[in-house]
Amino acid sequence: MGSYLSLTTRLSLTFSIAMLAVWGLVSVVLMQSLEHHFARQDETDLQSKIVITKNFISTQLQHHDPSWSELETGLNKMLSGHGGYYLLIKDSQGRVLASTNATNGQQPGMSRAAPDETSLPLHESWTEDGIRYRSITEPVFLAPALAKPDAANPVWIRVALDTSYHQHFIDEIKTGLAWLTGGIALISVLLGWFASHSGLKPLRSLASLSSRVTANKLDHRLSLADAPSELHAPIQTFNDMLDRLENSFQRLTAFSSDIAHELRTPVNSLMMQTQVALAHPRESEDYREALYANLETAERLARMISEMLFLAKSEQGQLAMQLEPLMLADELDELIEFFEPLACEQAVRLQRQGNARLLADKSMLQRAFSNLLTNAIRYTPKQGEVHIAIASNHTGTTVEITNPGLNIPPEEWPRLFDRFYRADSARQPVTEGTGLGLAITKAIITAHDGTISVHSNEQETCFSVWFPHTDSR
Repeated sequence: MGSYLSLTTRLSLTFSIAMLAVWGLVSVVLMQSLEHHFARQDETDLQSKIVITKNFISTQLQHHDPSWSELETGLNKMLSGHGGYYLLIKDSQGRVLASTNATNGQQPGMSRAAPDETSLPLHESWTEDGIRYRSITEPVFLAPALAKPDAANPVWIRVALDTSYHQHFIDEIKTGLAWLTGGIALISVLLGWFASHSGLKPLRSLASLSSRVTANKLDHRLSLADAPSELHAPIQTFNDMLDRLENSFQRLTAFSSDIAHELRTPVNSLMMQTQVALAHPRESEDYREALYANLETAERLARMISEMLFLAKSEQGQLAMQLEPLMLADELDELIEFFEPLACEQAVRLQRQGNARLLADKSMLQRAFSNLLTNAIRYTPKQGEVHIAIASNHTGTTVEITNPGLNIPPEEWPRLFDRFYRADSARQPVTEGTGLGLAITKAIITAHDGTISVHSNEQETCFSVWFPHTDSR
């Protein structure tokens, strides 16, 4: 596998690249602004020199009729204090009439031809011998004496400027920007590392906490107070996961203890009955009675194991259901008929009202309501009545099984559906149940996307089962 950069390194590099990109954009804009500023300044200066030259020539022509050599001498004196400027005057045939600041008789751009009349004034920029020049060329119509032999043809005045001073200034700025860019790169890397290292501290705490979490230490939690808002969601999710794990381990521990307690009683009963039967020689009828007692205990063990396997499958989502349309009234009436002898024995009346259509697994649904009816009949006092109400609306179907009896405290309501749990106030001196009935009922209702809840007071206890409509599931 290839190596991967750490999250801190990635964030540091990303922060540095972003900083350098912003700084690079600012530098480009700054340099372009300087170039534009100096270009405008140079054009203004060149234009002013064109105007000065025109005024000088016009003034000289007003007083006398000078030659081009005299005008060149005067122009040299006029521009003597302006370093970096070059003046060149040509006629329409390209002959040099006058020039100033020439070196060895040459000026920058001397070889350039006279411009066309279609692009006036002509602004030029070029580099010669490593020096960048800017120039402006304009035509001037002079008096016939100076414009011989054709007074209608103009002379061309070109003023060029050596921009070395500006270029040196720009080069110094570029050098400074280069050093500053290096410094910013280093600072941005350090700041990016510090920011990412500090910002990712909760993640390191998360990793440290994860390493400390064991089956015996599930009470650790991360604090949201010192964490950035971006990490609140994953930290809260991690804490919620620990809550669920802690709750699951507590339930698993309690379940292990309960199952050991529940299995110990029938196993001890089997051992004791067998030891008693084998202690002394007995008649065959005595052995038969001992075997029947052992068979009854074994059947209870098999039923308990079967119910635990059913719960295990339901928790894994492996229940194989065969859904079919059912009329709840018919199914519950069938169960009422089945439980009628038990109800008569307990002097309890069973009553149903309402009806609804439901798509469900017939055998599982009957098993769930059988457990509820068994508990309702068992804990209803003599001459009491178990009431079954079916109601349906636009959200779903509700089945309520209500029976009078002892009050179950509200703090015990959620635990009634735990495996092997029995509310103390609801216990009878002798019970044949395994403590798994309500847990199985909840598993079946949940497999049908339904919910089950309980409400109890001094007068009655009501188990309410809700199923969503078929088209909404």
